[in-house]
Amino acid sequence: MILRRTGRGSHVPDVDITAMIDVVFLLIIFFMATAQFARLTRAQVDLPDEAGEPRDEQREPTLIVNLTADGAIVVERQTLTPDRLARMVQAEIARAGGDPAAVELTVRADRSLPASALNEIARTLSAAGLRGVRLATDPTPGGAP
Repeated sequence: MILRRTGRGSHVPDVDITAMIDVVFLLIIFFMATAQFARLTRAQVDLPDEAGEPRDEQREPTLIVNLTADGAIVVERQTLTPDRLARMVQAEIARAGGDPAAVELTVRADRSLPASALNEIARTLSAAGLRGVRLATDPTPGGAP
């Protein structure tokens, strides 16, 4: 008995990966756009060079308060007064069910900001109901490029 090989077994099936390539390109565009938006929401401040403390839990901050070198308070690209900041913090506490501990607030203060201005913001946040905030630092020696 002679067995002959037919041409059917040697053919590799074609796999159409066009849809997968489209999805990959859309994901790349999405991540590039969100990275750009995240950079635009931050005010330009020169953070102090400190290693900071390691964080056991990685919670995203509820609110990020930027304090520029001239003492301006910037939250989400809006310049605020201390009273408006206090109202915003009180609204965040109310949104968190009235629990100030549930609000994670990070203060990004410029290194050349006078300490009296930082103390004034701390008093404002304390009067609004917060009992603790995080102060952002730059862990890289010499600052980030």
